[in-house]
Amino acid sequence: MGDGLIIKAFESVGIPKMQTTIYLDLLKNKESSATQVSKRTKMHRANVYDTLNKLKERNLVYITTKEGKQVFAALPTEMILNEEKDKLENLKSAMDYIKTTYVSGQTPKVYTLEGLNAVKIILFSLLEKKSDVWIYGLAENENIINVLNDRLMHSFHIERIKKNIELKLLFYKLPDEEIKIVSNLKFTEARLLPKTQQSKASQITQIVCDGFVYITLWIHPIYTIVIENDIIAKEYLDLYHILWDYSKKIE
Repeated sequence: MGDGLIIKAFESVGIPKMQTTIYLDLLKNKESSATQVSKRTKMHRANVYDTLNKLKERNLVYITTKEGKQVFAALPTEMILNEEKDKLENLKSAMDYIKTTYVSGQTPKVYTLEGLNAVKIILFSLLEKKSDVWIYGLAENENIINVLNDRLMHSFHIERIKKNIELKLLFYKLPDEEIKIVSNLKFTEARLLPKTQQSKASQITQIVCDGFVYITLWIHPIYTIVIENDIIAKEYLDLYHILWDYSKKIE
């Protein structure tokens, strides 16, 4: 196999022609300075030096000092094979994960929204889905209270009840009186997690509805992570159903 075929083989695994040419030169000539490599390959010294450093990053050459000068030497070709084996193993692991986590056509769509208005828009968009709404992790937070109890939310509940949309609320700890009132609305049920599962403070609210998961981070600025995926939403719902059965109903 000539140098041309070696260069093509190396290019197929992502090693550019210039790097291969210099690597082969070092294999033939052993320890060399960048100037010596430049003269032999007829490449500009600056390009040679830059390429030698890239080969070092690939663990294909090592640098040492002789008589006060920096010299380079090629490492065994097995280093290339080992690197490609690692890449192949990583790719196999990724493919195995995809097969166990997702099915064809179910790749999740994930994006982030910012602000309190985004939370309100999300809540009203749930009415169009005409599916049960699960809200988990409403902690004692002024922003959450505002979302649940302002005039806009009053309209939300009116429309929700008209459409017979069930709302299920899971709390970390005992909520304020205002939220107790919400739990007494039609098509609404709230439960309190067991004491062993309660949190003193929470900064996260999770909403699941019709293949969507919304995770709101109650920090400044407020962020909501949206995940559109039936499988992931079902996993959240399966967990909520387990918690629901072990939680106390709020009267």
